[in-house]
Amino acid sequence: MAIYLNDFSIESFRGIRNLQSGALNHINLIVGDNNCGKTSVLESLLLFRNPRDFSNVLRIARLRDSSLLFYRSSPYESLVNLFPQDFDDGRIAVAAHCCGRELHLSLSGQRRVILLDESDLKSYFLHQMKLPSEAEAFAGSLEFTMDGHTVESHQFQFHEFSRTSGMNVRADTFLKMVYLSPVDHMAGNLINSILRNGSYKDICIRVLQLFDPDISGLVILKNVQTGRPMEYIEHKRLGTMPISTYGDGIKKVLLLANAIARAAGGVLLIDEVETAIHSKYYENIFGFLLKACIQYDVQLFITTHSMEALDALLATQNYDMQGQNDNITVMTLKKLQARTAVRSMPGREVKMDRDSFGFEVRL
Repeated sequence: MAIYLNDFSIESFRGIRNLQSGALNHINLIVGDNNCGKTSVLESLLLFRNPRDFSNVLRIARLRDSSLLFYRSSPYESLVNLFPQDFDDGRIAVAAHCCGRELHLSLSGQRRVILLDESDLKSYFLHQMKLPSEAEAFAGSLEFTMDGHTVESHQFQFHEFSRTSGMNVRADTFLKMVYLSPVDHMAGNLINSILRNGSYKDICIRVLQLFDPDISGLVILKNVQTGRPMEYIEHKRLGTMPISTYGDGIKKVLLLANAIARAAGGVLLIDEVETAIHSKYYENIFGFLLKACIQYDVQLFITTHSMEALDALLATQNYDMQGQNDNITVMTLKKLQARTAVRSMPGREVKMDRDSFGFEVRL
């Protein structure tokens, strides 16, 4: 089994306080009521994608903006929203046992008001006569330790008019991690990234054939009317069909298959796995997803608020034939006054309780 993250703890991150995960598994299903912190758990784990780089924190802070149609927070607002809402002296702190090492990452600091130069503001206020001379800022430090030794420690200041455009992003330095939000399948340009790697393409065609066994390939062709490249699916009977004719379900499974290949030998985080997939396809798609993650040594974390999806994920395991082996752990989150509680159960036990008693996992 591929288990890179053995456990994790979150002292504080967004609305989560004092969470202790317990032992993790190859496949980890995170369930719970709305607003209990499922998405925040995945985001906190992403801090270990590149724990030495402040730009990684900013990338995580901006993830939720992709789902907003009419308003997007500024980079500064997004950063501040990672901290507890009532903070004066802000602190984010997470820890994990990963690949035999003990990791700790903290981001701490204070909000303050700073003076600004005109040069800081010209790109924001090109048409205004009077420019603000002050701005709210967050001044703090990022510290990453491994096995008790400091690996990275540096100071930073980020203010209301700071820009992220052009900021350097380091490659993953410790653990390969891929994150999928509930809306990533709507972004388009899926096939182009798949075609760059032959192994990605093979995985994606296999999963598309779960929808329709006559699908045989993926191509990008120039549209006759517009001259622009478009994504197409090759079909044995229907010929070449635009991917848009298949709907969001096809786009979502392409995204899942592509992500498995990208995360090979690392960690895949999927938020609301059931989004855009019809329930009649759950068992086939989820069965493929879990088997492929095992085949490609991917440790998987999935959030869902759907009991149908949870049942389908558990149904992918043939517990009668597996003996005592269990690749799945189900983690239920519950928000308490001073902490976020976690109940971890083996997938086998959850399935037995669901089958026998209709056990409600989400609390």
